[in-house]
Amino acid sequence: MTRYLLYFLTGVATATVILFFRGYILVPKNTYADVALLAGMALFGLASWLTLFRIKLGTLLALLCSLALVPWLVRIGLRIWATGSDAPQVVQIVHISVSVLVLFSLIVSARYTFSRGSWRSGTTGPVLMLKLFLAIMPLAILISWLLVMNRV
Repeated sequence: MTRYLLYFLTGVATATVILFFRGYILVPKNTYADVALLAGMALFGLASWLTLFRIKLGTLLALLCSLALVPWLVRIGLRIWATGSDAPQVVQIVHISVSVLVLFSLIVSARYTFSRGSWRSGTTGPVLMLKLFLAIMPLAILISWLLVMNRV
């Protein structure tokens, strides 16, 4: 269950930060941000859901998504933490927070992907109805994102 929440929060935080910078600060689109945005959406929309039913498959997808976020974090980090940068302290704190979430997602997903165990097992904690309810939330957000992504 904690893997689900970790992947969900990491994906939502990444997507929110990218969309916030695009929408309110008018940071231009680039390849790094586009890939990170798609990876964040896949992380909370698909990897978190898949982890509920197939742990290894979900963590493998989460590992790939988390690795796709790293180049964007490094590129943004170089700009934010550059000498003479006039980035506000809140932006630096947000960058550290998202970086820590991605680091935890990388560690957790690597641990579960490369550990011994069945590729067919799912999260044992929640009952089937709770799993279905938790699966609906990221899927609904992902579907709504697909409907509006060309407008953002």
